[in-house]
Amino acid sequence: MCKEIVINLISDFLFLAFMVLLGWSIYLIARRRKLLKFFGINASKELIVYLSNIRVTNGGSLGIDDVPRSYSGSTVSFGEAIQANLVPNLFSYLIPGLEMQPGILRYLLVSDIKITIKTSPLQIQDLNQNSPLITFGSPGYNLISNWVETNLLTPIKFKDDNSKIQISDLPDDLNPCHSFIQRKLDQKNGRMVFYVAGLSEAGTIGAAYFLLTEWRELYRKYKSIQPFSILISVNQNNYKSNTIILER
Repeated sequence: MCKEIVINLISDFLFLAFMVLLGWSIYLIARRRKLLKFFGINASKELIVYLSNIRVTNGGSLGIDDVPRSYSGSTVSFGEAIQANLVPNLFSYLIPGLEMQPGILRYLLVSDIKITIKTSPLQIQDLNQNSPLITFGSPGYNLISNWVETNLLTPIKFKDDNSKIQISDLPDDLNPCHSFIQRKLDQKNGRMVFYVAGLSEAGTIGAAYFLLTEWRELYRKYKSIQPFSILISVNQNNYKSNTIILER
């Protein structure tokens, strides 16, 4: 009698575990399908992230002791780099079943999407023409952002040496807390292009964070092909805190 009870309990537990695993697998598959559609990732299986290219001239940098140093070369915004390095995690997933394995196996993630992170090129011919992309920062430090504004005619763009945000027929915006997230279809090359930037470093970082954390809600509203432009106000002391000002 006890043996039958144990067998029934084990059977029920295995069935429940199977159903949980099946449900989780279906959820992951559905989530991943939406994620790839939202970012326009198809045959290329690659997403390119372009960061601001900050070029330091000889003697133009300060050491930790506030003394001018001789370093020269390209560097990136620390905040932009942090957000860019979150992108691969977005496309990584746990193999169904591994969460039930012992030790380190339960934490193994895989991804079949190649995430390439680059600084802005200095020549537009170096722009990748095939893969969907995300460009960070204003045209002042990112040539790809300039290309997006000029060629894809974004409703929101920078003006007056990147000191203002221009929003179609609205008054120019000088608020340093404001930033934007835009998605446009590059019809010539058949790919999605995302543009995140702000009037401050915190604004750009906040816009990138908004895109990476709110993509599900954006997919619900705009699906996989509809372009959008969103202006947000970012808390300068906490870039994760933001308020949507307008959407188009």
